[in-house]
Amino acid sequence: MTPKKVEIEKIGPYSFIQGIGQKVTNDPLLLADFVLPLDKGDQVIDLGTGTGIIPFLLASKSRAKRITGVEIDTGACSVFERNIADNGLEGRVEAVFADYRDLKSIYKEGSFALVVANPPYIKAGAGRVSPKTERAVARSEVKGTLRELIEISKHLAGDKGRIAYIFPVVRLFEMLDEVRGAGLKPRRLRFIHTSRSRPAKLFLIEAGQEGGLVIEERFDLES
Repeated sequence: MTPKKVEIEKIGPYSFIQGIGQKVTNDPLLLADFVLPLDKGDQVIDLGTGTGIIPFLLASKSRAKRITGVEIDTGACSVFERNIADNGLEGRVEAVFADYRDLKSIYKEGSFALVVANPPYIKAGAGRVSPKTERAVARSEVKGTLRELIEISKHLAGDKGRIAYIFPVVRLFEMLDEVRGAGLKPRRLRFIHTSRSRPAKLFLIEAGQEGGLVIEERFDLES
């Protein structure tokens, strides 16, 4: 069900609706910037898309042929569908209501040139889980662990596709272990700094079946 109260953001040429109090954060913006450019024929999938911010960013900033967002929460997926319809993007952006762990039964291996996710940052079994279901799913691994995310991403990307995530630095070694454990190789790491005098708190990673590792730094300085 679409929330009665909404916040409207401008995403390039598009009007983007989120539930009240759900402001667009910088994390999806950083992830979208990290994966660009995209080719005209690319098909992209975003796992745990929420109301579709990453598909909308990529639609506004690239020529990608088809951008799919997968979401398990009915309310968020309903808002995503409304965003698509309100902006006339039915032929290019698709909302899929599903648990991403079940996507092997929907898509063949290697169906996408790019798999992206801004997954929950809190590890399953760690930290306090919000009593609000939507917030708990967004922040904690209650609907899929990092290992499960990487496993389905590998299937969707196949031999030639790219996989990209944004994640907290405190879980960097876990991410690298899980990527390598899945038979993938880290291709790029970009550390995000909000101050030149403080360590990075977030990193972006691109992984795939082949490639060497490039390490990048970005100073996303606060005003």
